[in-house]
Formats: sequence, C-alpha cells, structure tokens
Amino acid sequence: MASTHFQPRVSLYIAVPLSALLFIFALLAFTGLPKWRGDPALGVFSLLRTRDTGLNIIDHRHQTAPRWLYHGLHAGPAMAWCIAIPLQHVDSLRKRSLTLHRLNGYTALAASFIQTVSGVSFLIYGYAYSHKNLLHIHYLSIGGRWIPPFFWPTFEAGLWAYAPVFLFTLVRTVQTARAKNLAQHRTWAVLHTIAGYVIAINRLNLTLLIAWGDLLALLPASVKTYLVGSPSFTDVVDMEISGFAAAAAYAYVISGVWAVSQARKGP
Repeated sequence: MASTHFQPRVSLYIAVPLSALLFIFALLAFTGLPKWRGDPALGVFSLLRTRDTGLNIIDHRHQTAPRWLYHGLHAGPAMAWCIAIPLQHVDSLRKRSLTLHRLNGYTALAASFIQTVSGVSFLIYGYAYSHKNLLHIHYLSIGGRWIPPFFWPTFEAGLWAYAPVFLFTLVRTVQTARAKNLAQHRTWAVLHTIAGYVIAINRLNLTLLIAWGDLLALLPASVKTYLVGSPSFTDVVDMEISGFAAAAAYAYVISGVWAVSQARKGP
C-alpha cells in the first residue's frame, strides 16, 4: 500500500480551526454583531462599515438582503459545509463506513453548490461589499505612498474569478467519484476543500485586519495620522472596502500555494 504521506491530503489540524472560524462568521449572519463590536464610533478597519448606513457589513446585510438568500442559501449551507468537510478528511471514518462517507460527501458538495449559486447571486443583485468600479485596483499606501508590490483587485472582481474555479473543482470531484477513479477523486476532493477554505482564510485575514484596526485606535495620534491620515467618513469606508478586498485577494494567494503543494502529490 502506498504511503498516504505522498498523497494529497487536508490536515485536520488546519481544517478544523478554519471550519470553526468560518462557522462563527456564518453564525453572525443570523445573530448580528455584538453591540460593542458594531459601534459606529469604532476607528478605521475596526468595523467594515457600509457607505449607505454606516453599519458594519454583517448587520447591513442582515437588514437589507433577503433572508432566503442570506440565511437560507448562504450562511446556513456554509455552517453545514463547515461540519461536513472536515469529516470527509477523517481517514478512519471513511474506512469504517463508506456509506457514511458518501452521504456526508453528498451533503458537503450540495452545500458547496448552493453557496456557489448564492454567492453569484450576491454579485448579480449588488450585495457585494466592494468598490463601485469592478476593475479598480487597490494598493497598500502608508504615509500617502504606495508600498510595492502590494496591490489587488476589487472584492467583486476577485469573486468573479474565484467562482468558476470553485465550481470546476466541485464538478471534477463529483465526476471522479462517479467514475470510481479513487486516486483522481482524492486529488480533486482535496483541491475542492482547499478552494472552499479560501473563504475561511479570508475570514482569518479579516480577523487580523480588524485586530489591526483596534491596535490603530490605541496608537498615538501622530502615528495614526502618519499611517492612515485624518480620514473622513467616506475615506474610512473606502479604506475598509480596500482592506476587505485585500483579505480576499491574499486568501486566494495563500490557498493557491496550498493547492499547488497538494496537487504535486497527485497521480
């Protein structure tokens, strides 16, 4: 038997924490943010507020997006996905009950497909938290100067590029399973899982961005002014939209490196 060390795999030490974080963010779609965390008086990067209402993006969507879309087809399936996906990568569970592995796989892949549909619907109906110009390029600026090589596309542009990749890995996972090509199925299941965890890594990046915003609020005024200037409300929103896009863009980069490292182990 070939060693599993040289087969594509998703470590549970990575999968479980990422799933837990994504589950918490999905849960917030139902509960909204705690009042102390949603205070409009919070500084730049600490809130991720919207231009129209000044509310954070989670509470704004909670009030404006249709419940059947935001809760029923997006956050709810995301929570199911967070539970099902790590279970798919428990080798002992798969060996003990192939039937359970298949049923759980159907659940995970169905949740993936539903989230693809709902995610694209968010883009089509204008619910994405993104720059108005789809082709705008964001960049890192400190003290009014660009810090190379850091630049990235808008959140919406990134999602339009990401969605086909996610859907393609989903289709290939299903195709190889139906063809009973187990080696290829394992590879595509791992790649699909990594593609799904792009969103969890995005949430991790957002958590770090918000922590950076909280730290900024504690810095001396002169340091804060040097780093972010003296932004108006509109400037704050623009910076937070840019930071939100960066969290997604660099999640793609991290996941891409992860995917390549595993794909090279494949047959």
